[in-house]
Amino acid sequence: MTGRRPRIVTAWSKPDYEAALAAAGADVRVLDATRDPLPASLDDADGVMLTGGVDVDPARYGSADRHPTVEIDAARDAYELALARETLARGLPLLAICRGAQVLNVAAGGTLIQDIPSAHPSRIDHAVNEPKDAIAHDVTVTPGSALAGALDGRLDPAGRIAVNSRHHQAVDRVAPGFVASAVAPDGIIEAIEKPDGTLCLGVQWHPENFWRTGQFTSLFAALVHAAARHRA
Repeated sequence: MTGRRPRIVTAWSKPDYEAALAAAGADVRVLDATRDPLPASLDDADGVMLTGGVDVDPARYGSADRHPTVEIDAARDAYELALARETLARGLPLLAICRGAQVLNVAAGGTLIQDIPSAHPSRIDHAVNEPKDAIAHDVTVTPGSALAGALDGRLDPAGRIAVNSRHHQAVDRVAPGFVASAVAPDGIIEAIEKPDGTLCLGVQWHPENFWRTGQFTSLFAALVHAAARHRA
């Protein structure tokens, strides 16, 4: 299939994710856990995107307790954790969003804060549900990180950018081999990445909700460009 667009595979997708990827030049393939077995379903993939959704089961990162606010989907956890681990094993470019960033961290050996309001109360509202593109707070991005490169020209002089936010969980202990590359004003980790040359990035906000206005098009373009390089 010479000349085709880089193929990005994803699961539990929604229209905004697919529109953001397509606008960045991707050929999007949505996996169905009931009929797309792993690892074979990654054989034609050039990159992977993990999407937002319900919480990761705390048992998946070694916690014996579950906060009352936690909502889980055992089948989705099993499939997406396997998808993340196989993506890492193959060295495929990866962009993980909200729950996806949490799945990535857990898949690689990290842990999560189960409920930010009770564990880390602050004046920052991390759950501004409507409208989907409502600005909730700034994040400060680590200079020289892959995230900073993907957002080049969009950060203010202090390395900050305004984001939306719809989550009550976040990365706690960063997985081995990963680093935190953005934080909220209250110290909550807002992005992680694997600094080994292949794009492997998780962000806690929802950049896909801005596909019409383009504030975060460069994040999806970074994934598509990395996927094209990987295919080549």
